[in-house]
This record gives sequence, C-alpha cells and structure tokens, in this order.
Amino acid sequence: MQQFVGRMKEPPVVANTRPARDFNRRIVVETIRLQGPISRANLARKTGLAVQTISNIADDLLRAQMLRETALPQMGRGAPAVGLTLDPDGGFTLGISLDHRRLVVVLVDIGGTVRRQKSIDIEGRTPRVVLRRITQIAAELIRCESIGTERLWGAGVVMPLQFEHGAPVVFGPTSMPAWQQVPVVQWLSAALQIPVVAENDATAAAVGEQMHGVGRRLRDFFYVYIGVGVGGGMILSGHPYRGNAGRAGELGHIVVERGGRPCACGNRGCLERYASLSAAQHALDGRPEGSSRIDLDELAANARKLGSWVELAAEHLATACVAIDNLLDPEAIVIGGIIPDAVLEPLILALRAKLGNTRRNQRRIEVVKAELDLETPALGGAALPLFNGLAPTASMS
Repeated sequence: MQQFVGRMKEPPVVANTRPARDFNRRIVVETIRLQGPISRANLARKTGLAVQTISNIADDLLRAQMLRETALPQMGRGAPAVGLTLDPDGGFTLGISLDHRRLVVVLVDIGGTVRRQKSIDIEGRTPRVVLRRITQIAAELIRCESIGTERLWGAGVVMPLQFEHGAPVVFGPTSMPAWQQVPVVQWLSAALQIPVVAENDATAAAVGEQMHGVGRRLRDFFYVYIGVGVGGGMILSGHPYRGNAGRAGELGHIVVERGGRPCACGNRGCLERYASLSAAQHALDGRPEGSSRIDLDELAANARKLGSWVELAAEHLATACVAIDNLLDPEAIVIGGIIPDAVLEPLILALRAKLGNTRRNQRRIEVVKAELDLETPALGGAALPLFNGLAPTASMS
C-alpha cells in the first residue's frame, strides 16, 4: 500500500494560516462546490466577503490546483466572465463502509464524483482479515486512477456502531460484536498512511444524502437511519452536527413507551426496541432480538406479514419525529437505512398518516424517503475528510 499512498499533505492553501483566513477559505470552497462555476463578484455577494479577499483566496486555490477557471455564459456584449469551479483532480478521498455482510470502498474526487468503487462480501470474516482487505482494495482503486500521494486527503470509515477514541463500541444489539474495541482508526491510519476519520452509519448516511441525494435540496434535515438498531444524523445549516462527543442524533434510545420493552442501554421502552430491523425480524420469526441474523431478503419477501410491526413502529417513530421537529425545526425528516424498500415504503406511508394531524406553525412535519441506497454511508464516509479540512465549521474536527 505504501507505494501508492504516502503521508497526507495538507492542501497548502489551508495549512498554517490564521483561523479567520482558514474559515474564509472554507466558506469559499463550500460555496463553489455547491454553486460553481461562479464568478468572483458573485462569490463575494454569496459569501459576504470583500472582492479583494475573494481574489486572494481564489488565486491561492488556483495555484494549489484545487480550482480551475472556466468561461461563464456571455450576458450581453464584451468578453465572457470568468467563473471558478472545483478542479476534480485537485484532491481525493476514500470512503469505507462495512457491516457484518458487506464492505464498500469508494474513491471520490473533491467534486463529489465517484471515480472507482468496489464491493465484496465479508460475512464471517474476522476484523483482521477485513482490515487487510480494505488496504488491498484501496491500493487497487488508487493505482487504477494513477493518483499522486499528495492528492490523497484522507479516508472516512463507517460502521453501524458508535466510536470512542477511534474504536467501535456497542450499546445494544449488534451484528458486529467481534469489532468492539478494535482500534480501527489507528490500524487503518497506519496501513493507509493517511488520516482516517470514523463515523457511525447514521451520520455518514446523512452526509452522503446531503452530498448526493435528497439533502442537496435541503439546508436542515434529520436523517433517521433504520438498521439493526435505529440511529440519527443531523445536517444543520448545510453541515453535519455531531455534538460534544460525537453522539448527537442518538435517536434509538429515546424512550417512546414508559415502562416498555427492556433495552440493553438500561432503560425501558427505547425506540430501537420497536422500530429497528431487529424488532422487525423478531416480529417475523418470533426469536429473541439479537439471537438471529437480520435477513434483509427474508424481510423484503415477507413485507406483507409485517403489517403489525409497521403500525407499531410508525406509532413510535411519530413520537420521535414530533420531538425532533420541536427541538430542531428541520425542513424535513429523511427516512432510510439498510431497510428494504418493500418494508420502508409502507412504513413511511404509515408514519405520514400518524403525523397527518400534527401541525406546527400551520405546517405538517415533512417526511421524505432517502434517495440513495446501500452505498450512502460509503459516500458519506468519503465526504468526512472534506468536511474536516474544508467545510466552514469545526464541528467535524
């Protein structure tokens, strides 16, 4: 791997600068990413920065090959205006997403385009074997694109677990018990020789949806991720919010039924015990939650038998959605995850019906289906280094 990937070099225009200047550059890059190609004058209007400040930042970014100039459509007489757009070859990141069945590795440029992607089955493989396989796949993708080491900014690894100090931890039923406390970030950082950011699947899916899916049309939304458990990811003012210790959005352990089903977290009546795929599998086969593998194909094939589960899950999700709406006032609540469409679609219909009479400031709570599929967490993972180094907030650092 080392022959393909070297120690990450910070983009020269954002390293060793004063905080205010660094902040301004992040705003400029994010605005160009969302609205480019865009002229310097329009960029100044959009960001509120002085034209000279914009010019200085743009010149630095052009020298660093993060931007390129392009002619804008001509309006009237005279020479066409020159616009700024991201240079897709200016930087690359890796997105790594894995659960108990599947590993997805994507190589993405700073424009958000997936250059290379590979998925493999990893069911039954040990953490050591999977981590080695990740480095092999990453090397393969990088080699195929002939990317120089100075253009690799980092990697984001995503798992259906919470992380503490770079190692996954378990709070309830999990399909990946062998991964608890495995130093994933430390191991991959050393093997790939680039910085690695770790994130849970819900937050990463929210980022992926923001970059590539329904979130492109939203500034503020809450992503409800339905998997083995229930997770949540928040995008506020266009950027992911993780909270003080990275556990913001931990929706699954909101109590929705006082004195309800016992939960591994120590409470009773947590949302996870009703609206997760663990609960759906239990409703289908009657086995205790966590005692059998979640079979997505079986759930999809037997979706019509899950009517009672759908109604109960929708009822408790409605309680959680009202709380989300009251606390955050998002534009929409996005529902997605690894849940099969055959189950997700009736769940969303039932949830909308439960929320039908709930209004706040004369509007209904907007519930929308996620646009992306199982690759969403990997795409979000690839965006994490971009947010760490370029987005105009420090919330992901």
